[in-house]
Amino acid sequence: MPCSSNCAHIRAAVAAGEFREFRAAAAPEARNDLEGFARADAVKHYAPNITLEPVHMDIALVFDFPNHAVDGTVTHTVRCNASVPTAAALGDAAMRLTLNAVGFDSVHVTGDKLAGFECDGKEIVVRWAEPFAAKGDERKITVTYRVEKPVSGLFFNSADLPSNGTYAVTDHETERARYWLPCVDFPTVRPRLTFRLTAPANFETLANGALVSSTVDANDAAIKTTVWDLDFPCPSYLLFLAVGDFNTIDDRPAVTELGEVPIKYYAPKGFAIEDLGRALDTTPAMYEWLTKKIAPMPWPKYSQLMSPWIGGAMENQSSVSWGSFATVDETHARDSKFNIDATNIHEMAHSLFTVVRFFEHAWLKESWATYLESVWVEEHVGATPEEMRDRARLYRFDDAEAYISEADGDYMRPIVNRRFDHSWSMFDGHLYMGGGARLHMLRGLLGDDVFWPAVSEYVRRYTGKTVETDDFRKVLEEFSGLNLTRFFDQWFHSKGYPKFKATYAFDEAKGVAHVALEQTQADAAEGIPLFAMDVPVEFATADGAVHRAVASFDGNSAKAVAAAHTGAGIGGKPVRVEVDPDGFQMFAFDGQFNPGHAILLATAAGARDCVNRIRAFRTLLKTADYYTLRKVRPLALAEPMPLVRAKIAAALGGMRHAPAVELLIELAARETDDTARKLIFGRLNFKHPLVAKFAHATLADPKADLTYMQRAALLTAIATQRRPEDFALVAAYAAGTAPGFTDYKGIVRAAAFRALPSFRSVAAAEVLLAQHAAVIRGDFIFNTKTGLVSGLASAAAWVPEPLARTLAEAIVEALDDPHFLVREVATSAIARLPHGLAAEFAAAAEAVLVLAPEQDQQPLKDTINRARRGAGNKMPAVAALTKRVEELEKSIKEVEGKWLAKDDAEKQVKEAKEAAEKKE
Repeated sequence: MPCSSNCAHIRAAVAAGEFREFRAAAAPEARNDLEGFARADAVKHYAPNITLEPVHMDIALVFDFPNHAVDGTVTHTVRCNASVPTAAALGDAAMRLTLNAVGFDSVHVTGDKLAGFECDGKEIVVRWAEPFAAKGDERKITVTYRVEKPVSGLFFNSADLPSNGTYAVTDHETERARYWLPCVDFPTVRPRLTFRLTAPANFETLANGALVSSTVDANDAAIKTTVWDLDFPCPSYLLFLAVGDFNTIDDRPAVTELGEVPIKYYAPKGFAIEDLGRALDTTPAMYEWLTKKIAPMPWPKYSQLMSPWIGGAMENQSSVSWGSFATVDETHARDSKFNIDATNIHEMAHSLFTVVRFFEHAWLKESWATYLESVWVEEHVGATPEEMRDRARLYRFDDAEAYISEADGDYMRPIVNRRFDHSWSMFDGHLYMGGGARLHMLRGLLGDDVFWPAVSEYVRRYTGKTVETDDFRKVLEEFSGLNLTRFFDQWFHSKGYPKFKATYAFDEAKGVAHVALEQTQADAAEGIPLFAMDVPVEFATADGAVHRAVASFDGNSAKAVAAAHTGAGIGGKPVRVEVDPDGFQMFAFDGQFNPGHAILLATAAGARDCVNRIRAFRTLLKTADYYTLRKVRPLALAEPMPLVRAKIAAALGGMRHAPAVELLIELAARETDDTARKLIFGRLNFKHPLVAKFAHATLADPKADLTYMQRAALLTAIATQRRPEDFALVAAYAAGTAPGFTDYKGIVRAAAFRALPSFRSVAAAEVLLAQHAAVIRGDFIFNTKTGLVSGLASAAAWVPEPLARTLAEAIVEALDDPHFLVREVATSAIARLPHGLAAEFAAAAEAVLVLAPEQDQQPLKDTINRARRGAGNKMPAVAALTKRVEELEKSIKEVEGKWLAKDDAEKQVKEAKEAAEKKE
């Protein structure tokens, strides 16, 4: 599953505690070594015992769509795994099974030799009258029950989004099957599955595995029962079903060594099935590539279903599910197709890298899925091998920077970690991008000829089994002959990553160039080690020769030097320096690496490695004066990679003096790559006449051929100018009435909602309130509503208390929205309210916590607590500060113009003098 955030995925990112497996008692601690990640009282978590293990589930469901309910009959086949089940050491373990079952009604359990059962609203504890006879002995129990309006796991759509039709769909990671299915809701237990789904005869059904039969009820032709069977071990979080009013489309089958695999896509009514097909059209090729690259996948079919109720995307066995981002028309494909492809290969990779024994080893699935995104890019995205290499290099660099940002800004934790608040907490930037970067380091250490055969053997050896980190390490050691214990200890079982203080020098007499690196991150008290690693450095001289050296860290010393004999005299002086040009190492510089102005310019202009070019541009622009900007400009405009140009724009985005803004606008105006264009437009979110002029002209130009996200970025840029004459335009986009208005899934309109508060006016708040009346209870996709709620919260900071209170009351209406993302955004919006309203309305957010699954409640509680702490934000103080900010902005604008003109004149005089002195 991608970072919802953070995830990445969508990343989205994007994006967590009842936890009732076996847990260690919390030991008193003087300090919290996982501050920011886990609470001080968080305990270590361990996999449950499987003395008795459900090995098959027969799931018979009758759907009651009007009541958002299901009547279930689930038969578990339970196997005894103990050799001597009557031994006193096993005690109750061979006579009791606990099933997770939250909020069930009318529960009844039957089965052979049962002593009885207990149900407390969260668990069903089944007891046998006598132990199982021997290892391998099996018994069956049947649980009948009803679940109505489940908190999570099983989602119904009918009146909520009527344009989408009527259907039910599941989404479980990490512990959400328990809200509708009586099961052991942990990855340790992996039964095979049979589904018997009874629903209206005109509905489509989908589930894990193969379709066995579809039978119309003999007494009611309007009802049918569909049977699906999965003959492969499946944990509860990968179990999937969907029943309802879906459109479908068949893609070509994937051709593999095991035969043809049918591929089919499903979408609710209200979404064009062609748009889903367009988004996922690389699926057959990806399936074929992955089976050849790693190993065959054991599925009888490969289906993909989209629903707005899915959070991100989910790798259910043989039936992947997607959120609504997985549909694109021809225009939106230009914005999102690349990211959808990355998510597609991510979810597919889970078919091979899936089931870990328990959550501390979750990197073995998520890090692998994340890493294979970049491997797909490396082999498929680009017109030439060099382009594919560079795209993959930049993709991995972005992933590494996302991990580093979390590690530096939020918390550090080991990749393998048993101590957490909830299993969902583990699904963060460390797990996805941090682990992926470490896999790339392992690939660089072993080499492709060893690494990929070892990975293939690991997957084949453990197919259908649960794995731990040491299982993977041992296979790599088996194939390489290397002892990788220290590598895994440092990179997976310890916190942190290397930070280098770097210096460059050239000894002209000896003809030796060197880069000295010093690790500065080590902190024994925090558990952050010195890392053993080899960091290559390349020195390029004017004659075109490239000299390579390696800075080798042994894990004990903080310092290492890469030194190369480049030639004595001025001819041996390097013109370019590249650190880690192959991109296998994960690190950050502690400060800037500055080998000198000339070397930086040459590296920005001609480094073979795109990341070294990016770093050179960033260092040059960090403190760029007019002279430097004049030198950088032609290099930036000549940069061959669109996404590197976007990185240059990002570095320019924080600069406000005229040459920097002019270059940023020039990059924006010249860019033709849609992804880079979107990113560069997103950097125009500051006040400047050139930004206003460009954004207006581009938005109005029919030849600009804008995508939805490009248009949204330009609207944000226009609103940021806060010019009264622009208000009507942004308000019209918010209402969907702008001339020539086009939108897709509310992308542009949601951006307008978020942009309107930039005007800091009562009028903006009133427009948002008017839209709220139509949108918040309407048949709108969730991102339209979240955009509106965010806008309401931002507008509240700029209006008097009575109107801010009205905005707060509008936000509260979203707290009971059926969609969990709308509720989460509304809770965050309340925490941002001014005038003491955050504290006042925190109770309203707390009251709807019961609508969230346990794994989501702690982050929401933290947000509510922040709202309560914001009680001192009273109106007079806010009003005074607001007025002061506006006065300062006006003064700064006046002074800035005078200062820049003076500075420019002084620099021109200085440069003229220097030129004259050189002539003399």
